[in-house]
Amino acid sequence: MTDYLSELRRLAKTDYYQSMYTASKELGLQLFRNNTDLTKMQLWFLAYMSIYNVINTDIAMGEIGERVLENEIYEDAYLIYKKKQFTKDLKAHKQQQITSPEKSSPHSSWSFKRAKAE
Repeated sequence: MTDYLSELRRLAKTDYYQSMYTASKELGLQLFRNNTDLTKMQLWFLAYMSIYNVINTDIAMGEIGERVLENEIYEDAYLIYKKKQFTKDLKAHKQQQITSPEKSSPHSSWSFKRAKAE
């Protein structure tokens, strides 16, 4: 069982399938011939493509280095860390809302100014 999972993971990590995954999300491109009733293998493949999409996004944003992709253990460890950090941040945000609801906003505040007329 683990042999095909390793192969699915290796394929999902490639630039080709990462591009296909992104295109399927943005353009509605169909990844498989069947749209419904996906096999377990297809579900695992989608899960791995999603995982590598998260990692590649974090690399592009400069949150982590490409070294994470050198080893599956690094990848898994990063995902565990990210999940724990997210849970910790969410708890802190909820606690802040309880203690000072007027100061904590779930949305970022953006200020757009008009361009000066020349």
